[in-house]
Amino acid sequence: MKTVWKLLAALAAVAGAVYVIATYGDKIVEFAKKIWAAMPKCPDCKETEAVAEEAAVEETVEAPVAEEAPAAEEEPVAEEVVVEETEPVAEEADFAE
Repeated sequence: MKTVWKLLAALAAVAGAVYVIATYGDKIVEFAKKIWAAMPKCPDCKETEAVAEEAAVEETVEAPVAEEAPAAEEEPVAEEVVVEETEPVAEEADFAE
């Protein structure tokens, strides 16, 4: 009987946690983001982030802009359907009511 009570208590705890997450999940995420943003960063991380940002800016400046062809000129490509001799093939009469 003791095991049954322990099992019921564990199930109630899980159900309570699921309820809290379902009800207040958005608020919990917002709170966690605020806390994460307010946390101090290590000096090494700041240097690494600065170098990565500079590299990203250089890539966007150096990358040539590709000219796009107008979409109206492109024709749709029809795929070729290959049917083997052993496969059944449906005809228009098969779909008539």
